[in-house]
Amino acid sequence: MITPKSMTVERLEDLKIIYIRFRGSYSAFRKQSRKMFHQLFAFATENDLIVPDKTKVLTIYDDNPFITQDKNLRTSVAMTIPTDKPIEESGEITISNISGKFMVGHFEISAKEYGDAWQYMYQEWLFKHPDQIRDAVPFELYVTEPAKNYKDKSLTDIYIPIKN
Repeated sequence: MITPKSMTVERLEDLKIIYIRFRGSYSAFRKQSRKMFHQLFAFATENDLIVPDKTKVLTIYDDNPFITQDKNLRTSVAMTIPTDKPIEESGEITISNISGKFMVGHFEISAKEYGDAWQYMYQEWLFKHPDQIRDAVPFELYVTEPAKNYKDKSLTDIYIPIKN
């Protein structure tokens, strides 16, 4: 079983993001995600939104795969942007904010271990922890670039929204 290197509680206040949303199965999303990230990075570069060592990249999961049909799952690629930069939505690029309290699992995982890390967060941690889940979207934050193969590992934080 995959376990986190550590667990923390974090409060995010108006973390400004840009994102592109995909609708469809997770396998279809994985096939499109690289293209979507390239599109997101191109927009961010063109609009001078990338801050070295500060900008973070995320994948946001809007729906529960045990409730929502595969063809209707909404998944978004996103990145943090400076809060003080005026920006206009354009094409598929949307602006939003993330706020609230989160339980964060800090993982060092390979590409094939993401599902196991999410399973740990929801089945091991959530059911054994006194905090209750909050109605907000969970997401992965990539501390280091995700591994491109099944051998290498990367640092990924999984954020689960919890009540105050």
